[in-house]
Amino acid sequence: MQTLISRAIPLCNVLLPYAGRQHYMHEFDIEKPSVPKGFEDYLPVVERILASTNVRSGIAFLTVDEKIVKAGNSQRRPGPHVDGCFNKTEMKWGHGQGGWNHYCNHLPIERMPVIVAASVAGCKIWEGNFEAEPRNDGDLSHMQLPEGVIVPANTAYFLSPDCVHESLRFNEDTARSFLRIAMPVGSFH
Repeated sequence: MQTLISRAIPLCNVLLPYAGRQHYMHEFDIEKPSVPKGFEDYLPVVERILASTNVRSGIAFLTVDEKIVKAGNSQRRPGPHVDGCFNKTEMKWGHGQGGWNHYCNHLPIERMPVIVAASVAGCKIWEGNFEAEPRNDGDLSHMQLPEGVIVPANTAYFLSPDCVHESLRFNEDTARSFLRIAMPVGSFH
């Protein structure tokens, strides 16, 4: 059994554009942020978010997902879970060959904290210390959890590596912009 230290820090308000674009894990240097070609309207958003943290250096990875989420679906991963790490070799976000616990990028390191923001509320988080063993893919749906907190729209939140969270299903078709910045290991304080 592991102790998951699930924390979330509100950072700043943001307004996310929407044009039906997706880009997965754009690598950038925090000292000189960049965005993928065609996503230049995100650079001020990324700079504002980074300025609201105490992280001034390291490599981060930006994901943008703008789409119409169909009724009954979630935009990102449903069900309570913890995230993993990004494997640049395989271009895959996950939990590594050794399971969720400290085997990302084929090295025994910690999982990454992430910053998330969305134009429409649709993410639930749970804060606290939880005694639980995530499944190999980070799934925690087997846990008995108290009522979580919905992350408000247009607000960036910094999630600890152990932050238990889920994407919610929408009752109707919903146009939504989602941004995630996977931050350097050890950068959440």
